[in-house]
Amino acid sequence: MDVFPPADHPVTVHSEEPIIPDQVKGWQHLTAPKPADWVQAGQLADDWDFAQDILDPDERSWLRREENRVFLTLQFPVRGIVDDAWTLRPLGMVLHQQSLTTLLAEDLPSLSPFFVQLEHLSSPPESIEILAAILKILAQSYEDALHQLNMAIHENERQLDWTQSNGDFFTLLEISKSLTRFEVALVGNIATAFKISRLAEIRDDQPATRQVDTALLELQVAHERARVYAGTSTSMMDAYAGMVQNNINHGLKVVTVLAMVFYVPSMLATLYGVNTTLPFQKTHWIFWVVLCLGLGISGGLAAFFKRKGWI
Repeated sequence: MDVFPPADHPVTVHSEEPIIPDQVKGWQHLTAPKPADWVQAGQLADDWDFAQDILDPDERSWLRREENRVFLTLQFPVRGIVDDAWTLRPLGMVLHQQSLTTLLAEDLPSLSPFFVQLEHLSSPPESIEILAAILKILAQSYEDALHQLNMAIHENERQLDWTQSNGDFFTLLEISKSLTRFEVALVGNIATAFKISRLAEIRDDQPATRQVDTALLELQVAHERARVYAGTSTSMMDAYAGMVQNNINHGLKVVTVLAMVFYVPSMLATLYGVNTTLPFQKTHWIFWVVLCLGLGISGGLAAFFKRKGWI
């Protein structure tokens, strides 16, 4: 995502000595930092707990201010290893005066192009502008993920109409779980984005304010879509589970009816096959009487059950 115009030549900054926090300007990024990397980036050693929180994949979205430093996390959607399964990964940010530090436990596909673009800018934008752009990317990433999940719901619905296999039901379950995760995560992201919009640093920059407000609105729309899609997938699971149960009951009913239809001739054949004295057993016509009687009773039962719609 091209948020800022590209520069002609990349600029790389090397530092051999630890940076004093008040001297850090602009933007810097850390991926799975070690304590030495954290201090080298100009952060306080007492804030190392925040960097460790980002390494937790279940870290929620939140924002807190400590003196002149703002710490915040946002949850980004990431496609899982299993098809149509999505997880969440936190992005941490430290806003300190004119500097912004971003932290990730691992690279995120939705943010990597943006960070690469920032690294190649000869004159990086202000930290507030970067923060607003990240919120915009956050909203867009949820929109893209929800679009893919909605397509997966429709594809899974077509598959279930034909097969109703266990694999299709498990796929629908993964979709429902992903949508539920999104719905919960978006609540936290919206609350954090709202707090960001109230920061004095944001309100002093009108373009950044508009961009943050737009991203906040898009996050709210994404939350509503996630809620609707989650309800749709849950309703589909209930409906198809009812259909499967109904098909099973119908199959058992057909089997029971067929067993009753064939039971009568089987009973008569068994009765005249025992080794004991039976009426008319020495006559030549008793076989045909038993056969016709059994077939007649079975035919009558079959006609009755067919009229009832059981077979």
